[in-house]
Amino acid sequence: MGGKASILLVLGFSLIFIVAGTNFWNLSTRSVENNIDYFANGKAHNIAVSGANIALQSIFQDKDWDDGISGLTFDGGEINVSVVSDSAFKIVTSSGTFEGIEHEVIVKLQPSSYAKFAWYAGNMSSKDFITGDTVWGPFHTQSKLNIDGDPVFWGKVTSLKGLNIADGDPKFYGGYESGIDVPLPVNYQFTQEKSMAVDGVVNKGGSSYFDGTDVWLTFNADGTITHRTGTGSDSSTYSAPITEPLSTFAPNGVVYVARGNIYASGTLNGKVTVAVGEASGVGHGNLYLVDNLTYRNAPMVYDAALNKYVKNESCQDMLGLLATNNVVVAETDKNVFQKDVRIDASIFCAQGGFTIEDKTIPPSGTIYVRGGMVAAKEELVATLDGSGNIKNGYKKHVIFDERFMLNIPPVFPGTGKFEIVSWFE
Repeated sequence: MGGKASILLVLGFSLIFIVAGTNFWNLSTRSVENNIDYFANGKAHNIAVSGANIALQSIFQDKDWDDGISGLTFDGGEINVSVVSDSAFKIVTSSGTFEGIEHEVIVKLQPSSYAKFAWYAGNMSSKDFITGDTVWGPFHTQSKLNIDGDPVFWGKVTSLKGLNIADGDPKFYGGYESGIDVPLPVNYQFTQEKSMAVDGVVNKGGSSYFDGTDVWLTFNADGTITHRTGTGSDSSTYSAPITEPLSTFAPNGVVYVARGNIYASGTLNGKVTVAVGEASGVGHGNLYLVDNLTYRNAPMVYDAALNKYVKNESCQDMLGLLATNNVVVAETDKNVFQKDVRIDASIFCAQGGFTIEDKTIPPSGTIYVRGGMVAAKEELVATLDGSGNIKNGYKKHVIFDERFMLNIPPVFPGTGKFEIVSWFE
């Protein structure tokens, strides 16, 4: 190899090493820059999350808090938070900035409702859950959970004061936890429900507000409602029935009866809350179920493959039943003849509970609730003989309507708190 060739060979290798070295340098530089960008992005994200958590803590302590946060220095960056409220939700938008990089976290909250329970009993007193009772969905009691037999609970069960098992082997397939405090307001008044019903009458041509009378309501599958006024359980003494579209009768989706009782049945087509309040004693403020009260379609259907109940997307109807005192399975020929009683609704008893009118009836079947029941007191639905068999009354089969986790009947009572329904980063 001549001298010129050697020089060219050396120059070629030198050029290769120079190019390779430059590429390695650029790669190293980009790697450092990527690490810096990754660090800055991570910091901005964490600052935004911290801002959201600070705002949420403020909202959980004060549900009316909407001040937001402006220019808060945090961990070398800055937090800015806005809170926007409408009739249904609070939207918390948290922005975290670090070294010119900005990240955003958006959290949606909704008022927490008592409709999220399959069964809630403030004070169980001496009432028991017994063999044949089944609850699918969240269960809570503010006292001890009394057990006398082999009831089955498919959802999470919580109580404030533990368990009292007289006899039996209860099944807690969703787990059990004690020491959980979820109080029910004392002497809860349906002021918002009353206001909505009055507004529907005064400003929208409705007729769903009543005072000082009993009201007989029959829901019809065609979207109408038949209503009458009178006194007591004998509907033959009531005024002539009036049938009209539910949306005309209750334009705000609320029926309210003050200082009276309600007698209800039928097949609901629509969304409505029925409330009976302002009772001065146990003689008023009660809602009597004189026959089945259901939706056009089942809100929950059993999926054998999943071994659980799932939402039925074809069901659009929704019902809330609110009573100052009791919601009562009435002693009527239809209820006695049918044996089983079927109710599609979320039930709320502010000072009383869910019970039966005739506590001496022989074993009569099962009360099927597809929705939920919330009550200040656990009232009598069945009594047992000395062998643990039902002597009088009904078994309970409760299937929680999972739609109530995110959507509830109009103006259904809330806990006064907010809960997170979505978190977007």
